[in-house]
Amino acid sequence: MKNICKSTSYNLLFCLILTAFLVYGCSKQETPEVAVVSEDAKTEAKVEKAPVPKLPNLGADAEAYYKYGIGAIKDGNFGMAVQAWERATEIDPTMTKAYNYLGRAYYTQGMIEEAIEAYKKSVELEPANPTAYINLGIAYRYYEEFEAAINELNKALELNPLSALAHDEIGMALLAMKKMDEAISAYKNAVAIDTKFPQPHNHLGVVYLMQGRTKEADAEFKLYEDLMKEKKAAQAKIMGGPSH
Repeated sequence: MKNICKSTSYNLLFCLILTAFLVYGCSKQETPEVAVVSEDAKTEAKVEKAPVPKLPNLGADAEAYYKYGIGAIKDGNFGMAVQAWERATEIDPTMTKAYNYLGRAYYTQGMIEEAIEAYKKSVELEPANPTAYINLGIAYRYYEEFEAAINELNKALELNPLSALAHDEIGMALLAMKKMDEAISAYKNAVAIDTKFPQPHNHLGVVYLMQGRTKEADAEFKLYEDLMKEKKAAQAKIMGGPSH
């Protein structure tokens, strides 16, 4: 080290830099890279997946599975209820009530295609039941198959011309198709059949508002609100609670 700085051709600064490099630079070891694990990843590693509950073996008793599904849905266990009703229909393909519950369960979860298939089975098994056609029509409407919806709802009306719900649903399908005048007629039919049915008034109000008929819209919305208050009061009376 001494010999390196001996020559006068090297200035003092260069000697100092070179000496520092030889003493420290050559002996320096590179620090190995350490993989950093995020806190989220640590947490995920610790979390264990909850076991998926299995449907109990109730044998070949379709009714037992149907009732088990009712109990499961009351407990808020949607998945188990659906499994139970599906099993019931596998055992007894003619169990209409199981298909109806399946359709409703699928519908409320946004599984519209599955709901349509379940309600189709209900219609097939009970072709004289207008409610089956209404359920299928509603599912078609949510699936935006409006012509199919109207077709099923008209079948319901052939069986029960006094179904205010069927007329109201036809109105909603027609409105979605931008057939406003026809929709108004359907809603008015619903109101004429059931003067205590709130929803058609609300739907009429919407159509009138879209047409710029604000006074008529306000009147329908007011009727809707009044009828809803009456309905809630009646429900509270039945339940034994105060009306609000």
